[in-house]
Amino acid sequence: MPLNQVLEQRVLTVEISRPEKRNTLDAKTLEEFTALLANAEADDNVRVIVMAQPGIFCAGGDLKEQLENPSASSDSPAGRFITQLQTMTKPMMACVEGPCVGFGTTILYYCDLVYAGASSLFSLPFTALGLTPRFGVSYLTVAAAGLHKAAEKILLSEPITAQEALQMGMVSGVFEDDAVRAQTLARAQRLAKLSPVAVRSSKELLRLAMNKYIEAVREREASAFEAA
Repeated sequence: MPLNQVLEQRVLTVEISRPEKRNTLDAKTLEEFTALLANAEADDNVRVIVMAQPGIFCAGGDLKEQLENPSASSDSPAGRFITQLQTMTKPMMACVEGPCVGFGTTILYYCDLVYAGASSLFSLPFTALGLTPRFGVSYLTVAAAGLHKAAEKILLSEPITAQEALQMGMVSGVFEDDAVRAQTLARAQRLAKLSPVAVRSSKELLRLAMNKYIEAVREREASAFEAA
C-alpha cells in the first residue's frame, strides 16, 4: 500500500510509503490519497489530518507520468487531489523531515500548519525541468514571500533551506530534526481538543481571500504548463 494511516486521539496521521520511488506521488497514489481525505472529511472521529513520514517527505510528482501525459488540469489525478486539499474543512497539517520537492512543496501551501526539521530542504524546480508552476503555486509563492523571493526560487530553481522556507511563509515553524514530529503531533492533538465548529469556521475565514483568486490562476497555469 502506498499510504499508511493511523488514527489516534482524533488525529489521523497519513504517511506516503513509496521509499523506492522517493515518496513521489503517481496517479494511483494520488487517487488513493484523494479518497482517503474525502473519507476523513466525512468521519466524525477525525478532527485533524497530519501528513508525516520520516526521511524524504515527497520528491514530487511521478516524472515519467508527467512526461507521458503532462497535465495541470483540475480533472487530472493531481488536480483532483489539490482540489480535495483546498476544500477540506478540517485542519490539514504537515511535518517535513527531509527533502520536499516540486509537487511535494505545492502540497504544503494547501496545508494550514506546516512544521519542518532544521535540516529539511525544499525546492520548486519547475523551470529547471523545462516546466512552469501549476496548481496555484505562482500566486501562492508571491502572496507568501513577495515577488522577488518567489522569482528567485522559481526562475532559478534554487534550493530552499528550512530557515528560508520559514521566512518565505512556506512553513509555520522549524524545530530540531529529532523534535519536529513530536512538536507537530502535539499541536495536532491540541487542535483536536478545540471546538470543531470554531476551528472549521476560522479556517474558512483564513482561506477566503486565497480561494477567491486561485481558480483563475490555476486555469492560466494549466495552459502554460501543458505548453511548456
